[in-house]
Amino acid sequence: MASAASSQHYQALVDIGSNGIRFSISDLSPPMTRITPTLYQSRCAISLYDAQNATGTKTPIPPIVIGEVLAVLLQFKRTCQDFEVQNGNIRLVATEATRNAINRDDLLRQVGETTGWKVELLTKEEEGRLGAMGIASSIGHIEGICMDMGGGSVQMTWVVKRPDGDVDMSPVGSVSFPYGAAALMSALSEISVRKEASLQDEMASKFRRGLEDIQIPPGLRDEALRKGGYTLYLSGGGFRGRGYILMSNEDIQPYPIPIINCYTVGAPRFLSNLEESPASASAFRVSSRRASQAPAVQLVIKALAQAEIPISKVVFTQGGVREGLLYSGLPPSIRSQSPLVASTLPHAPKSASSLTNLLRDAVPGMIETELLASTINLLYFHGSMPKDIRAAAALRSTTTGVLAGAHGLSHQDRGLLALVLCERWGADLNEADVPIYDSLQILIGHLAWWTKYVGRVAEGIANLFPAGVVREDEQTIVVESGVTSVKDMQHCWLKISVLRQDLAGTVREWAEDLRKLGKKKYWGKQGSGMKVNVNVLT
Repeated sequence: MASAASSQHYQALVDIGSNGIRFSISDLSPPMTRITPTLYQSRCAISLYDAQNATGTKTPIPPIVIGEVLAVLLQFKRTCQDFEVQNGNIRLVATEATRNAINRDDLLRQVGETTGWKVELLTKEEEGRLGAMGIASSIGHIEGICMDMGGGSVQMTWVVKRPDGDVDMSPVGSVSFPYGAAALMSALSEISVRKEASLQDEMASKFRRGLEDIQIPPGLRDEALRKGGYTLYLSGGGFRGRGYILMSNEDIQPYPIPIINCYTVGAPRFLSNLEESPASASAFRVSSRRASQAPAVQLVIKALAQAEIPISKVVFTQGGVREGLLYSGLPPSIRSQSPLVASTLPHAPKSASSLTNLLRDAVPGMIETELLASTINLLYFHGSMPKDIRAAAALRSTTTGVLAGAHGLSHQDRGLLALVLCERWGADLNEADVPIYDSLQILIGHLAWWTKYVGRVAEGIANLFPAGVVREDEQTIVVESGVTSVKDMQHCWLKISVLRQDLAGTVREWAEDLRKLGKKKYWGKQGSGMKVNVNVLT
């Protein structure tokens, strides 16, 4: 049973889409508001698009389907009551299939009479804007073109999220194309191969025109030219299905982060092998319905390639209309927060700020401050577990552990933090966990050695301050660090001044451990690292 204090922050959403109806209840309580933790989420596979186009000619939504919609809405209403969601915090929106339904007014009337809820019909522009905001919520930094593929349509716009949390996008909101997965599959079932080629030509032409219509600002266009193309952010089940197929064929196997949000591939790989389709839906975490719609998704991608829109890389996201509705309601001060820091704040020790400063002083500018702060926030989290599994639990903390559901974390962030926390607990792993550890190191690349260094430094800090408390009335240690070049080889140097003599022994052990890390045999399979020089002053 939720307390009144917490349930007042609960937000319930119903997204009545073309391919299905999605239900969710999210907790927007601080300090984790930025990552919109999900308390409940489900999807009902009622396709309002199929219900209207089953015969090949558009018909009203049948009464039996309307009855099914009403039944699942009443079921969700009871769920909201169980979670004690306040009535004013429940919102229903509908998109393409409802918007264009012949008997939409009758459907909306019956929903109102049966549930007491009003359904908001989103315009094409609103749907595109919210989809883009959902994508923006999925990533810490975003700057590029967004496309959201639903059952009935595809939306396109550009988005730039500024450091202050404001989100800029096309002044027209978005442009909409009638090329949703269900709509295209219906069209493909009725045309020949020759006409399919003609349809692809038409789609490519409209995509080119759409790129002009969204009025990309000169600064974003110039930056794309400099980088070899735009970053393309994709949302929607059809696109995500393509992402899962690519993920299953990664060179890194097993691919260590089984989360589609922020999965990134280069444009050439995204646009190649388009005839490849999932042989087994479960193998790629793609539903049988999504697998059956693969030809439609492939046609959209082919048309994008034919349109010659300059794309450098593609980022798959979990954000959509639901996430966009939540994110757009947050103030810029919340939207500007780092998802990595926000997701770890509830576990921060009492002296998190002082410990973060100490860790930052010991790491010579090679790692982002957000990662260091998150490391401190989770520094003691796994300490209550048996010693045998601490490192393994830390290794999986960002994929199947405490941060698995955190919204907005990049694969890079998940990999870096997992390796740092694993090293903080000694990286003592069993045979089942070693492949994940090795795969994460490959994914992280040249920063793999630095995760070991940060993890070892963090372990030393935890040993010096086992309760996570730094007393303001006493001095303990002062740390300085940097990187220098000696005979064309980089050295990391660390100076630790011990101001409380009872800590001297612990600091010397810590220093010796860090010196060992500088030996080449500890550089790992990546073969990158540097010598570590530690000077302890007592």
